[in-house]
Amino acid sequence: MGAGCSSSNSAARRKTIEVLQGTPASSGQRPGHVYLSYHPADTGDPRVDGGDGAACRVRDWLTSRGYVVILGELDPDADITGSGAATPGSVGALPPPRRPRGSAGVQSGLELSWPARMQQCVEQCQAFVALVSEHYGTHPEAAREVHTADSLAGKEATGPLLPLWHSGPWPPQQPSLEPLLAPLQRVPRGPRPLCRTILEGVMGELLERLQAGGCMPAPAAAPAAAATAGDGVRNGGGGSGGSRGVEAVGSNVEAVAGGAASLEGCFQPGPTDPPEEDYVVVRCYTGKLQELSDRISLTVRPTIFDLGGDTFSGDLPALELRKQQQQQLPAAAAAVAAAAAALDAGAPPAAAGGTLFINRPHITLRNGALLLRQNQELRIAGSGVVLDTMSVITEPRQGGPRGVALGAGGGGVTGGGGGVSGAPYENGRAMVVVAGAVGVRMLRCQLTNHGPHLVLWLAGGAAAALRDCQLESPEGAGAWVRDAGSSLTASACRLQRCSGPCLALEAGGCGRLEGCSVLDSAEHNGVMAGSGARLRAVKCVVSGSKAGVNLYGGADAELIACEVVSNGLAGVEVSEPGSRLVALDCKISMNGQSGVLVAGGGAASLTHCSCTGNKAHGVLVRGHGAEGTLRQTTLSHNGQAGALLTDSARCQLVGCEATGNQVAGLVAWGCGTSAAAADCSLVQNSGGGLALRDGATVELRSCIVKGNRLPSEVTGRGSELRLVVGAPGAGKGKVAGAGKGVSAGACVVDPAPRAVEGGVVLEVRAGATTAAAEGANSGGGAGDGGGGKKKLWGL
Repeated sequence: MGAGCSSSNSAARRKTIEVLQGTPASSGQRPGHVYLSYHPADTGDPRVDGGDGAACRVRDWLTSRGYVVILGELDPDADITGSGAATPGSVGALPPPRRPRGSAGVQSGLELSWPARMQQCVEQCQAFVALVSEHYGTHPEAAREVHTADSLAGKEATGPLLPLWHSGPWPPQQPSLEPLLAPLQRVPRGPRPLCRTILEGVMGELLERLQAGGCMPAPAAAPAAAATAGDGVRNGGGGSGGSRGVEAVGSNVEAVAGGAASLEGCFQPGPTDPPEEDYVVVRCYTGKLQELSDRISLTVRPTIFDLGGDTFSGDLPALELRKQQQQQLPAAAAAVAAAAAALDAGAPPAAAGGTLFINRPHITLRNGALLLRQNQELRIAGSGVVLDTMSVITEPRQGGPRGVALGAGGGGVTGGGGGVSGAPYENGRAMVVVAGAVGVRMLRCQLTNHGPHLVLWLAGGAAAALRDCQLESPEGAGAWVRDAGSSLTASACRLQRCSGPCLALEAGGCGRLEGCSVLDSAEHNGVMAGSGARLRAVKCVVSGSKAGVNLYGGADAELIACEVVSNGLAGVEVSEPGSRLVALDCKISMNGQSGVLVAGGGAASLTHCSCTGNKAHGVLVRGHGAEGTLRQTTLSHNGQAGALLTDSARCQLVGCEATGNQVAGLVAWGCGTSAAAADCSLVQNSGGGLALRDGATVELRSCIVKGNRLPSEVTGRGSELRLVVGAPGAGKGKVAGAGKGVSAGACVVDPAPRAVEGGVVLEVRAGATTAAAEGANSGGGAGDGGGGKKKLWGL
């Protein structure tokens, strides 16, 4: 329920309503349609409902994966004036004001009552997701929605009913909902709700549950979204089409910026953690790891182990999960069994030299150091574990070869994607292992590994939140996060001096960094994300690695206000189909090759970014299926081109500037390569402003190409430069810096481009179909033609 999450997304909601109205209720389920029920005051739009916006973020995430999400609505006919105080758990909160019928997400016509509209929408959706927050169910609509979904699920009329735990106690306390939701497997599985973890990790788990229940993305949703996004650029640059393109850019920027919420909740105690006064403080004196292991195994209540600033080292027992399970108290048997299952779910085998095993819940290690041998480990399989002001160190190797059975260097822990050859490291074990659906918090910790293995391994749905921490691994790799539901959250941390990657995300793992530094992985890439992993980095610095950030295998990354500087190869590399980069307000500069490399079917979108001072190109888009979208981005003082497109790549530029580059502002090379630029300036480059070769096509709208050392060139048969000008009588303004008498709808190319060896320059009137120009290439001739096309230069 709820009345929509954002006024900026009202058009998207209207489009969803039109989809529902287009087919009668009797049409049954619609593939990829998901009904999202929520409490507006808890999770609705903060500007309208006073919530935290979680419902909007869940909807947007699912929509980006191809689903059609139907938001619930308040019943406009219900008497809600006192329901907040009358329902248990509402704490006397006043309900939001009644909304008009026209603003609801599930509205399907004013002739239907709310129950009929709601039931129709639930019937037509393939899955029902209940965003369970603290006050969810205090309004009668939620209970009716859940009961309707439950009754339909029993009749196989709808898909799975999935509770998504946002906040408050679990199971929910409302009598009308607890019998229905308590027996269900919630998302997330771990001890922390959505409000205290990162969205991407939880949504990966939700996606798995949806698909396991047979709810796959809508067949036409993804193409429709892509077509809508492309319209803004195709219609941009002059007249009403240009304004639509600018509006599309603004909405995308707002959506990305709005998702960069604070991470503060990840570092606070969860709803299942006991209060501080319930903890027992135990002081450890001997400095022996064996003592610490024994005390932890005998703990039966929440405990803080104060190490008194001492260093603990020595022998550790071998980890034998089955034997421990027989010896533990019944209350601990479940935790031990979960740890055993975690080993089978992707965690590494136990270390040969012994394990400090924390399988009890609510254990805190404080103020000390753990000195481990090369073949020892710290393994965490209990919930609510905290490391506070701790150092975990693997002692240096006492001579001998670097190691045996090492993992192959290169693109990621598995040796795939990216193709960067780096130092070998052992990928089968780690200094600190967190396995299973448990969470750990590390505050003011230092993790230093002098062995050839990993510093930190998260697997099987584990979550780790690090604040003011430092990870180093001069002979091994940093953190590895794998499996859907596993997530690493880091704030004000340093991941540095690693022989392998400082951070690797794979197999659906998720990472979120805020105010972090990823430094000096000189023999490998700084951050690797592949195999469906997700990364969000806010105000971070990535420097001193081979490639700064490497995305492959369908990974998603969002970089917001980040600096990717002084890396040996590309600053950011996006490769393989499905891999996607979204960058906002980022600085990508001084890298050894291109600032951004998009290849092999990857896609990158840069908004308000700068790619400057890179030794090769500012942006390189290469290969069939590779796509780039640049908005208000500066490409300056790069060693070769500001932007190079080659081998059938495509790129769209809106409001960009390419200046001071050594070769040209924009280069398009090869048959099938195409670019569309609107409101851009290609000025003061050491070579030409623009270069087209061997069958490439470039379209310019309201662009300025002047002040470059050499004239622009269109070379080779099939190469075509299209200059789009305003229709007669339109565009009475002037182009800034273009000189006198130049209308706002015109392009300025000074000096005139040279068309040689079969290249063609065309002038195309705005509003004329580009098919006319394409017809010239396919056999219509290069002479003057209809459709607003005029040949200006060419041989």
